[in-house]
Amino acid sequence: MKISRLEISNFVGISEFKIDLGKINILTGPVESGKTSIIEAIEKGFSNKSQRVEVIRHGEEDATIFIKTDDGLEIDRKLRSNKADYLKVRKAGQAVPSTEKFLKQFLKGELFKPLEFCTKSPAEQAKIILNLLEIHWTMDDIANWFGEIPTDINYDEHILQVLGQIVKNYFSQREVVNREIVVIKAQVTGYKNELPKNYDGEEWRSKKVSEYYQAVSDAELLNKQRENATNLIEGLEGRKARIKAEAETEKQTKRNEMNQTRHEIEEYRQEIVHKIDTLKSAIAQKDQKMEQSDYAYNLEMERKFLQIRDEYALKKDRARQEIQAGVKDLEQQVANHEKTIYGNDLELTSLLGTEENALLSISEKADERIKTEEAKIESSRKLLAETVEVEVEPLKLAAAQVAHMQSFLRDYDLMASLIREKLAPREELAKVLTARIDKGREMPTELLKTTALPIPGLAVDGEGKIRIGKTLIDGLSEGEQLQLAFRVAKTQAGQLKLICLDGWNKINPTERPGLRRKSARMIFNMSWSRLRTET
Repeated sequence: MKISRLEISNFVGISEFKIDLGKINILTGPVESGKTSIIEAIEKGFSNKSQRVEVIRHGEEDATIFIKTDDGLEIDRKLRSNKADYLKVRKAGQAVPSTEKFLKQFLKGELFKPLEFCTKSPAEQAKIILNLLEIHWTMDDIANWFGEIPTDINYDEHILQVLGQIVKNYFSQREVVNREIVVIKAQVTGYKNELPKNYDGEEWRSKKVSEYYQAVSDAELLNKQRENATNLIEGLEGRKARIKAEAETEKQTKRNEMNQTRHEIEEYRQEIVHKIDTLKSAIAQKDQKMEQSDYAYNLEMERKFLQIRDEYALKKDRARQEIQAGVKDLEQQVANHEKTIYGNDLELTSLLGTEENALLSISEKADERIKTEEAKIESSRKLLAETVEVEVEPLKLAAAQVAHMQSFLRDYDLMASLIREKLAPREELAKVLTARIDKGREMPTELLKTTALPIPGLAVDGEGKIRIGKTLIDGLSEGEQLQLAFRVAKTQAGQLKLICLDGWNKINPTERPGLRRKSARMIFNMSWSRLRTET
């Protein structure tokens, strides 16, 4: 398929242009004579694309492009400034759609220009070449390959470039994560260096330091009990002798108390006896006085009987009554003192029994204490027989070690928390990112297995970089670049088989014959229509 007829009006700088085309068509003319406009018109006719903002000739309302091919296809495109553009596609004897989609099958992307290709950057060249590789993919494929859809990626690029971006993105993420891992590991090492060698926090956490100190306390108590038991056994006879001596001392004290009480009672009794004797003497004196009084009064009565008998008889009775009253009182005092003496005698008699009972009680208590001591001896002997002395120092050292080791648990927990909450997740993330990087680097090879390579020696590495043989495209010589450009042109031309050498004048004149021969072969072999411009 090739262009046989081209008609252009009011397009860019062209007012009117009509031409029948052959296999090779050479356009010549000065700068700004419209040579590039003709090429752009062909491109606009098939793709509706243009590198210019304004394509309708200044001052006109519309522009037309008519293209006819050697197989009868006709394209009639009108570009209008005040109305919607018009497109009509016809083909003799066939019904064809008047759609952009239908036309795009004849021209892959833009009209390819080999010489312009050589001036593009390696990234732009790579994009063009990668567009030749028709690899079907969807966003679901991305999600399946990487377990997610990575962000900050230009998914409008070719899938191999997309993969290169993804790998680079993941690589950058992994570098950040690895730097964080290095920092966290340094922190972990800092904590670890503060811990004893081979420190296992969980082992020491499970130990109860209170139980260790309780074991020390129990051991000390047991040893103290054994010591006390030994001392009890060894001091039994001394304690028994001491108990007996204390009992004898207590008895003697009690005897002394009783003797003192007896002495006091005897003294009191003697005092009462003396009082009784004094009272009896007073009574005797009163009796004697009463007798003397009776005799005196009798003598006086006899002298004065007649005269004062009655008066003296009354005095006598009164005196006698007074003496008798005094005697009676004294006799009552004597009776009272005799009762006291009787009570003292009873008290002395009772005191003897009390003393005996007290002494017996002291003896019984001493015997009971001796039995208690002997019972303690039996318990002590049993304790010594059933137990052994415990080494307390090792238990103290073990308790101190547990307490010391548990003092490191805070640093251990901080280290474990750092590992669990920061280091482990980042290491896991690094593994995931590494797996995704590996996947991204493997995918170009896997995808290239599913498509035919349009250029001999073409290869795409894991980063989406284009190589011809083993050389990156930005490392090709000028001649290799031009050769690559023609290979790309051959693939890119599509059904239209159209290549444009816009800028022929820029090629070294010594190389032009070779390019003409190569172009002729291409035209001959591929039946290409060739449009080349020269100044």
